[in-house]
Order: sequence, then C-alpha cells, then structure tokens
Amino acid sequence: MAKTLVYQIWPGAWADLREIAYNLPKLASLGVDYVWLSPIYPSPGYDHGYDVADYCNINRRYGTISSFDQFVATAHRYGIKVLMDLVLNHTSIEHPWFVSHPEYYVWRDAPIPGWHNLFDEGSCWKQYGSRYYLHLFHERQADLNWFSGDALNDALVNEFRHIVKFWIQGHNVDGFRLDCPQAINKDFGRVELGFSNLLGGDKAIRVINAIFDDTPRPLCTTSGEKPLLITELFDPTYGDLVAEYADCTPIDFVQNVIVKDAIEEGLDFLLMRIDQSVVAPAFMLDLESHDSVRFTSHSGLSLDEILPILFSSKVQAVCLYQGQEMGLTNPDELHLPNPTLIALDARARMQYERGVSIDEIRANARSNARIRHPINSLAIQFNTPLSNFDKTRTAIHHWKAGADAKRPPSIGQILR
Repeated sequence: MAKTLVYQIWPGAWADLREIAYNLPKLASLGVDYVWLSPIYPSPGYDHGYDVADYCNINRRYGTISSFDQFVATAHRYGIKVLMDLVLNHTSIEHPWFVSHPEYYVWRDAPIPGWHNLFDEGSCWKQYGSRYYLHLFHERQADLNWFSGDALNDALVNEFRHIVKFWIQGHNVDGFRLDCPQAINKDFGRVELGFSNLLGGDKAIRVINAIFDDTPRPLCTTSGEKPLLITELFDPTYGDLVAEYADCTPIDFVQNVIVKDAIEEGLDFLLMRIDQSVVAPAFMLDLESHDSVRFTSHSGLSLDEILPILFSSKVQAVCLYQGQEMGLTNPDELHLPNPTLIALDARARMQYERGVSIDEIRANARSNARIRHPINSLAIQFNTPLSNFDKTRTAIHHWKAGADAKRPPSIGQILR
C-alpha cells in the first residue's frame, strides 16, 4: 500500500471554507492525500461541532452546501480527497431527532449513580421532563440508542446510511473519519461506567459494519472507489484492538490516539510504542490533533527532532494536524487569554466550573491547538526555504519516495 498522508483541519480556526480552499495549494505541495474536516455541520457549538444538529447540511459559519461543493471540487483539482467527520455516539439535543424520535436516544426513569461522563467525571445523566437522557460527553450531547437488548436499532442504522450516501454520492466526499466509536460499547448491565469500560466489545464494530455494509450494491465514491474510512481508537494493547477493527470492519486506517501520550515516559518509550503499533498495517500515526496540546510543547522536542519520528520509513500512514508542519507550539496567555481558553474547549469549561485551577486546565486544554490559524505566518513559511514548512515538505516527500528522493517540487511546478 502506498504511504498515505492525512491532514486534519479544525474549521473553527479558519474564517470559512473559502479561506481553507485558498490554502489547499500549500497542502498539495506538502503531499497531502486527504484532508479531514472536523465537523462543519450545523451545531449550537457546545462541543465545537461535535454536537451535531443536522448531519446533512453545512454550518452557516463556514458557508453553504454550494460552497462546500466548490471546496471539494477545488481539493480534487489539486489531487486532494476530502473526509468528513462522522459522529456516531451522540447528537446535540437540538437535533430534530431528539424531539421527533426520542427512541433514538438512551433514557432512564432515574440516573445510574455510578455512571460518569468523560469530560469532568460528573454524572452522565441529565433530566429532561420527567426522565433522564444519557450523555457520555457534554450534557447537551445525548447518546444515541444503537441497541435494544442485542438487536441493532435498524431505523438509526438507516438514518446513518442515508447520511453517508448523502455526502458520498451527492457531494463527492471521499470518506469519513469516525469519532470515538468505542463510546458505543456501553454495557447497561453495569452499575458503574467509566472510560476503561468502553474500550473493548463488539457493539461499535457491529454499528460500523451495519452502516457501511456494501451489499447488495457496493458503496462507491463518484470516482468509483471505495470510500476511505479512518477511526479514532483507544487501544491500550498497542495493536490488538487496532487489528480487530481493521480485520472485522471496512475501516482502512486506525489512529490509536493514546500512542502520543507515551512521550510522558520519555522519547525511547514513545519510539517503543510506535514500533509496537506499526506491526499492524492499518495503524496511522498522529502526534497532534484537535483533542491534544501541541506536541512540540508537550514533548519538549523541536520540529527537527519530531519529523524523523513522524516520517520514518516504517510508518505507512500519518495524520498531520494543521499547523504541525509549521512547528507551532502552545500559545501563551497573551495569545490565548483565559476566557478564550475556556470558551474553545467544552471539557475545559466543565472542569473550570467544577473548580479545577486555570493553570492545570491550560497545561492540558485542547484550546492550545484550536486558536485562529496563523495564515500570514503560513504564507511566509511557505515561501521561505528551510522554514519549518519547507523542512516538513522535504521530510514528507522523502518519506513517500524513499531516501533517494529528489528535492520536493515547487508550488509553481505543482500548479502547472
């Protein structure tokens, strides 16, 4: 399999889709194969787009369906394919389903005291009327009810099959990144539920297969290819769960998002975890995302030290987070004031409201990677030899073509 480079875009850091599209030639020069857009659906924004209110439309903050179609066409013109983020575990309570199809959600007459949400460890039950709905994340994100006993909720499966076809067949999307599917692995027989109880189990696998089942007619993109599927995964075995999802579903690549945390035990430990993980062909390495701080700040390593880790010959697939190619670090308080720090991360806000200190929050807040994208600095680095951008571009082209690869083409050559 050819080496694959995915570039994650956090839309909230950009003005709109047009601004992102304007910078696609720069991504093409890096050698990006796919751009993954974090959610751009209509959303009240309590979890910054991951609280979806309509899976078949575009948030007016970013544009319209028409401007999205233009974005996809522009990306394809530069040889870049487009991935949408697909949130399977929950929706916003402002999604029409919450009122029109309450059976799509998990309800109880009384909360289960031992069940905790994953943002601040508080209760994951919220009263609505006389009953309580489940929210493993923000309280305004209601968990979907994928199973009745052991039986799949076929109506919900059909809703998501329609969503997938809407984007692939109707709007030329090339695939999806699946958001935290393991959250579906809830066992309602448990008296306690926390993060560790969700990692194993086949419920998420069954849901993924039901949605992307390609029989009797294969689901293809408009170019006739199978849609690319990437999933987020938390795999403490560093391989077994990655292999299970790759072998038992149509998923192409798996991001074990806890790999990057190995740096807390030192560089050698991180390299060991990467070596352990790349044995699985479906493993996709990422060291930054919208859910993490900047790896340069977290690790204390320079970009020159990070590039050989990301783009070693043994790694077959990499996901690069926007700005990582520029060597961006966590912003200081001047560039990320405390009110903005809290506003850009629902988890941080919930922790702050429960009394966690602002300094502790700042060290781990996802806001560090969500501030306005520095497009002026990007333009300067793009045109400057031996800038961080240029070093990253060289590393990627060598990674894709081998140690004897020639210097990467200039943007002028790419545009021709």
